[in-house]
Amino acid sequence: MTLQKELQLLKEQRCEEGCLTIYLNTDQSNQDQQKGEWKIRLKNGLKKLEEYIQVSDDRYLNDYRKIKKRVTNAVHDLQTEMPRSVVVIASADGNWVLKKLNVPVENQFHWENHPVLDQLYDIQETFPRSGVVLVQKKEITIIETSLGEVDSEMSYQWDVEDEDWKQYEGLASRDRTASGATHRDQVDQRFEANQARWYKQLAVIVQKQAKQQDWSKLYLVGPPELLQEFEQHITYKHIDRVKKNFTNVKPHEVVSEVLAS
Repeated sequence: MTLQKELQLLKEQRCEEGCLTIYLNTDQSNQDQQKGEWKIRLKNGLKKLEEYIQVSDDRYLNDYRKIKKRVTNAVHDLQTEMPRSVVVIASADGNWVLKKLNVPVENQFHWENHPVLDQLYDIQETFPRSGVVLVQKKEITIIETSLGEVDSEMSYQWDVEDEDWKQYEGLASRDRTASGATHRDQVDQRFEANQARWYKQLAVIVQKQAKQQDWSKLYLVGPPELLQEFEQHITYKHIDRVKKNFTNVKPHEVVSEVLAS
């Protein structure tokens, strides 16, 4: 489900018994987070809400305490692979959303009869659905991203036997190698002789996906000489170029660095 559709459903959600919304900054690369300060912020934020409910309307105190326990356990369970931020929306009627984000948020705690979505809308506007295209000599990887997260990944690698592009899910293609140095040299020569035509084939695929998924922006990433060659075949409204080689870098790390550039 796209974020836009998810936000529409959350916008319509109501629960008179109470709905908890948490935006929690958990970025452990920040100096003020390296000792697990997010745990203190989570504990104190939930405690203040509980005190507020006790004073304002304690009919919903038991519901809140059940949600509080579930939320605390769920967020603590993320410690081994903690994202940069966490958004939790949990209501007394059992509706539950936990989003792990690769972008920062401002710490906020809300107890209303509906989800508080302001920050998610702001993040959607700042980090809309986009495509990151990693250009290598004989491989193109397309990473679709929204909210700073990796939504999908597809690789196209040049097949030395069939002399054609082969499609792979994720990073499966990176383990494939040509056999024999002489064979590789011959393939390299043939590829270079036909590089423009074969890049054009992939450019058509990239543009078709960009249009179908309504990318807000297309990021072309790779060595300058390859970007120059590939970009000749791309006509898209918003293109950013990141002249850097991300060979063997994990997709979420690529997205994080590209969006921060």
